[in-house]
Amino acid sequence: MLPLNLRDRPAVFAAPLAGVSDIAYRSIVKRMGADYCFPEMIASEGLIRDNGRTMDMMRLYEGETNVGCQLFGTRPGAVAHAAQVVEQQGFNSADLNCGCPVHKVVDKNGGAALLKTPLLLGQIIEESVKRISIPFSIKIRSGWDKKSINYVEIGKVAEQSGAAYITLHARTQSEMFLPEAHWDHIAELKQSVKIPVIGNGNIWTAEDAIRMIKETGCDGVMIASGSLGNPFIFREIRSLLESGTPAAPATNQERVLVCLEHVKKMVELFGEGPGIRRARKLIGWYYQYISGRKRIDQKLFQVDTYAEVERYLTEALTKLQEKAA
Repeated sequence: MLPLNLRDRPAVFAAPLAGVSDIAYRSIVKRMGADYCFPEMIASEGLIRDNGRTMDMMRLYEGETNVGCQLFGTRPGAVAHAAQVVEQQGFNSADLNCGCPVHKVVDKNGGAALLKTPLLLGQIIEESVKRISIPFSIKIRSGWDKKSINYVEIGKVAEQSGAAYITLHARTQSEMFLPEAHWDHIAELKQSVKIPVIGNGNIWTAEDAIRMIKETGCDGVMIASGSLGNPFIFREIRSLLESGTPAAPATNQERVLVCLEHVKKMVELFGEGPGIRRARKLIGWYYQYISGRKRIDQKLFQVDTYAEVERYLTEALTKLQEKAA
């Protein structure tokens, strides 16, 4: 059982991103062409304790479909229980994070640390699959470090344990987010298992996504950092997949309008003060694409109201238009 018909055509996933993948983000990237989304990663232990903040992170918007929930945890019973809650909350699939490289996760033997214990990982998958009727998948890295690259072994464990599909971020834990992802790992994993494989890593443009699909044979791609401030990447990938022709690039005016829409949704979701504080980094990412500058204007980290954001971006757009005239 799959969350999407991954055998029909390559799918485009929006990765779960900490502090980003809320209702506002998901509604926009879905409209732009993402096939499947996730809220940010959820702690299994917090979920089964009915932690209020955890439950808030799992909120769905009205009519939201094609949405999974990514869990992290190390106790088979706890992850399986959390997966049951995920199903009860209306998600279309549950996913186990076996790739997060940050110390606060791996120090608890979660995330990428699970790659060091294939037997335990298999037990988690088996217990979870047994308790839910929705698909259960995993996201992994290539291995813990260059001396323990074991993505093929992990892939086979996942397949034998009942995972619906597997996403590979083609770097080791020790590599974090540099150097470039090893796409040959994705190709080898695809050849080694029968379940679908989703590729992740180093997709910054629509052309990167198409190239990954062609070079690795993967069943879909997962976009993470490449979507920050640039949800239009999903529209561009969809255009190349469906017609083979590039979508018209987003104009600066469209980027400003979508950024303001995104910020307004966050204000509605969290309230103006908390929403704007959460949105500041987001505005900076959009601004980099709007202005073409790599450095973010520090004034963007001082805005406190939606009106200030609107005024700043409108003035920036006017200056760019005058410069281009």
